[in-house]
Amino acid sequence: MRLWPLFLLALPACVTNTRVVRLSPTPREPRPENTAVALFSAQLPRCPFEEIGVVSARRETWLVPGDVVADALRSRARKLGGDAVVRVGFLTAGELTGTVVRFKQDDCRE
Repeated sequence: MRLWPLFLLALPACVTNTRVVRLSPTPREPRPENTAVALFSAQLPRCPFEEIGVVSARRETWLVPGDVVADALRSRARKLGGDAVVRVGFLTAGELTGTVVRFKQDDCRE
């Protein structure tokens, strides 16, 4: 029973698996860790953008909440240099997918 709290602390480290398919041959500079990455499912951002790649994230166990999977998707998008993920949807239970985009204007975030 003493190991239970340690298990819960270690859980976030191994909860998700991400995959990437690059659409743009040009690598982009990663965004800083504190950059907000919006997720869009049915609506597209109003800002002009370019597509960088398709990402997916899935939970490794049913104990992982959906928010952790969404955060993994955002983190991967930041590493690719993205500002948002569009057309977000479920592939299977616990797996999210979407297209990472980068806004063409630095001051546009909607």
